[in-house]
This record gives sequence, structure tokens and C-alpha cells, in this order.
Amino acid sequence: MLSRIAESFFWLGRYIERAEATTRILGEHYQLIVEDQSISEPMACAVLLDALSMPHIGVEDGMLLVRSVVGESGLPATITGAVGAGRDNARAVRDSLSTDTFEALNAAHLFLSRGLTHSSSPGVGLHRILEKLLVVNGVIDWTMPRDEAYYFMKLGRNIERIDIMGRLLAMRHEQLWPNSGPVAVLRAAGALSAFLRTQSMLHGADVRKFLVLDEAFPRSMLSCAVDAELAVRELERRGVGDGGILLREVGMLRSALEYTTSQDPKEIDRLIADARQTAVRASDQVNTAFFRQHGTIVWSH
Repeated sequence: MLSRIAESFFWLGRYIERAEATTRILGEHYQLIVEDQSISEPMACAVLLDALSMPHIGVEDGMLLVRSVVGESGLPATITGAVGAGRDNARAVRDSLSTDTFEALNAAHLFLSRGLTHSSSPGVGLHRILEKLLVVNGVIDWTMPRDEAYYFMKLGRNIERIDIMGRLLAMRHEQLWPNSGPVAVLRAAGALSAFLRTQSMLHGADVRKFLVLDEAFPRSMLSCAVDAELAVRELERRGVGDGGILLREVGMLRSALEYTTSQDPKEIDRLIADARQTAVRASDQVNTAFFRQHGTIVWSH
């Protein structure tokens, strides 16, 4: 597989996941701002923007927050920017993608370009964005062959999930909104139904432990680390490897999460921080081992 094709699939997986996860988080955070005035709007806006590493100067109410996070093309930290960047990567490998996949992603891009989420009811617009992104993920799973491209995309998606889950948990909704925060966190992760099946109490500590260590929920940090490790092993089985450095990174994270015995909230916090750092190192290693350009070939005549 060509390096540029592998890179496009890796970042396609990351950008689609970033757009979907950010849409979920923004929708639930905006709802908290509207329904619970115990935290001032400027502070509530700053909490989300800091977690997403976005500037928050001048963003002092819910509507401005929605506009900032939905954003515009060219800013990949925003929803619109992530979808646009994903579409650009999909266009670069369009010959390797099914027509349905590209059309679904393009439909999400066109919807965002019309600015429909800036209406008086942004929650409705965010829900429609989420629906379109869910279609993109569904079409990918239905139509994409399980080859090297798929596993690069899967690796990118799970690295992004670990990072974005860490950002969500760093906001500490359960401390800012003790009554409604834990439920909002679960909704933002798409995990409320799965959590309720465990019959655990809706306490902040239990929610954090579930989103980090539950082995059955596909967006938990443990599940994402397992899937990332499987993707790396599949790539190595197909002869795409880096000498085991990447496998050690994701494998050690999976082991740390899988075999932890402590239920101490401080230990959970440490695991969250370590997982985010591992995601950064793993992404850097993928870039170094598989994507980095080594100069231009100069042909002599």
C-alpha cells in the first residue's frame, strides 16, 4: 500500500470519529447550559472549549458556543473542519472507497456548509449532523473490504476515541453539575443504555470507571485499546509493521487497563491521563513509521 493512501485512511478514521464525538459532546453540553443555570454560561463554555483545545475568548453563551464548536472549514478541531478534512482525505482515496461511503460523507459536508445548525434550535441541527455521520460509519462497515486500508482507518478511529474520551472525562461534568452531569457524560459517549444495563448507581465515579474499564462497551478506553491492538496485529500479519514499537505502545495501554485491580478514583484518573498520552505517542509513531516523507526523488538524465 502506498504511504499517502495509508495516511489518508488513517486520518479519515480520525476525522470522522472526531466529528461524531464532538457533535455528541456539544449537544449534551449545550443542553446542560440551557437547563441548569447553576454554572455561569461563560464558565460552562470555557470548560468545553478548554477540553477541545479551542480558544474561548468572547464565547460567553450557548449559541456562541455552538457556533464556535461547529466552526468552519479549515479548522479540523471543529465539527465542520473535521468533516471537511475527512472529505478531503476520502476524495484523495476515492478509487479505494465505495461510492456510497463518499456520497454519505459528502452529504454531511454539504449539510454543514449550509449552516443549518446556527438556527434558534441548534439541538435539532446537531442531531441531524449526528444522524448523517452515523450513516457514514454504517456504510463504511457495510461496504469496506477488511484490507490494510480498513485497518489503518480502524487504528485511527480508536486512537481518536481514546483521546476524545479523555477530553470528555477531563471536563468533570459530575462535579460541575452533580445531579445531571453523570447522565450528560453517558449520553455524550452514547453509553447511557449500556451503563443502565449494568445496574450501577448513576454516580460520577461509577460512570468514569465504566467509560474507562468496561470491556463490552465499544467506546470505553479499554475496548478502544483492544481494537487498536488488533488493528496493529492485522497490519503486521499483512507485512505492514514498524518493528513492534507501535504494538508495544497500544499493547501496554491495553494491559494496564485490562489488568488494573484498583477501584480508587485517583487510579482511574491516572489511567485516563496515561491513555491520552499513549494515544498521542501512538499517533506520532504511526506518522513516523508509515507516513513521513523522506525527501523528493531527483531523477538524473
